[in-house]
Formats: sequence, structure tokens, C-alpha cells
Amino acid sequence: MLTNKKSGNTGVQRVQRRRSGGWILTESMVSIGIGISFLVALMGIFVSSSVSFVGIGNYINIDRSSRNALDRMTWNIRNAKVLTSFDPTMLVFNYDGAGTTNLTYRYDASSRVVTEEWTVSGATTVNTLLTACDSLAFSLYDRDLVTTTDVSAGQGKVISVTWHCSGGALSCTNTEYMQQAQIVIRNQP
Repeated sequence: MLTNKKSGNTGVQRVQRRRSGGWILTESMVSIGIGISFLVALMGIFVSSSVSFVGIGNYINIDRSSRNALDRMTWNIRNAKVLTSFDPTMLVFNYDGAGTTNLTYRYDASSRVVTEEWTVSGATTVNTLLTACDSLAFSLYDRDLVTTTDVSAGQGKVISVTWHCSGGALSCTNTEYMQQAQIVIRNQP
């Protein structure tokens, strides 16, 4: 009886050793495939999230600079004494009776830049208000909100400004909705 038990145990031990000897090739390939699929999915989520965050950040920067430019223009135009020159892409204001302090807003379509130029006693300081500005147009209205181009005393009282900006990052172009405002020159007679 002892011999039978030994021979029976030996066969069972051999089968167990074969099964518990390690992973086979198929199990390894399946686990590697699952791991790679998980990493590819994770990388896709990371890349698409990064592009979205960059796009949102770019849009926020465009909107912030447009709001800042509009606030500065509104403040300065309202406080100007008189509009001395009008063009759909350029405005010139006088800030004092002697004509020594002037303010010019200028749009350069080729460089897509809007500038604010202060001239005080012959010295000019240029500030860039907007970059990546695709279009800008000034319009002039009289007191009755009728379109005019006359800058003589009492004619041009309301200025309308409209622009559209765009910018890109990571091969993604963001455009800002058109900014538009009508600004009344308070000190204009």
C-alpha cells in the first residue's frame, strides 16, 4: 500500500508543478495589451485636456485685453476736450485749449495692432492697446445719432468703435466675439 500512495502522489505533484511554473505567453500578451490600451487612453485624455485648457486660456487672454482696451478708450474719449480728426481707422483728440496735449487712437491693419498715442508738448508716447486685431472701425455720430464725418464744433458727439480679435496656440485658433461700444465725448460742445 505504501507503494501505491507514493506513485499516486508523485503524479499529482508533477501536474501541479507544471501548472504553477509561471505565466505562459498568452497571459503575458493579454496583460501587456491591456496595460498599453490603458496608457494610450490615459495619454489621449491628457492631450485633449491640455489642448482644451490652452484654448480656454487663450480666449481668456484675448477677452481680457479687449476689455482693458475698451475701458481705457472709453475713459480717455469721455474726458477729451474735442475731436480734431476723424478717420474710420484713426481718431485724434485734443485735451487742452492750447493744443499741446493730444491723444490719437490708430489701427494698423497690416500689423493687426491698435495703439494709443499721447503727445504732450511735442513728446509722443505710444502704448499698444490690442494685438491680433483682425478688424477695427470707428464711426462718428452727431447728437441725434446720425452718422457724420464732420468734426467741427458741435457736430461729432458720439463715437462708435467695433473690433474683432483672434489668436492661436497649439494649432488652435480662438476668436473673440466682436466688441462694440458707443462712447459720448462729454466735453465736446
